Amino acid sequence: MATRRAKKRQALLEATERELNKIVAATQRSRRPLKGEAPIGLRVGKVLHRFKMAKHFRLDIREAGFSYARDEVKIAEEAALDGIYVVRTNVQKAALDT
Repeated sequence: MATRRAKKRQALLEATERELNKIVAATQRSRRPLKGEAPIGLRVGKVLHRFKMAKHFRLDIREAGFSYARDEVKIAEEAALDGIYVVRTNVQKAALDT
């Protein structure tokens, strides 16, 4: 399960980066570049919402541009918990063994 989760996270990170790179390119194109914090933020928000990877990226949205970077610390923290699951229940401790 841990291996499957790690592969899935990597695939989602790569897919998110592909889409974010398109936005970066849109802000840098010569004809009708994407400008403004709000329009750029809306496009970025759609990508992050689709892939649910916002917590793994540091974003810099400016009036005339956009850049991002992976937050390797948060990615490593989540990876450390791969394969570890907690089950919460209201069953009495005497009724369950470890």
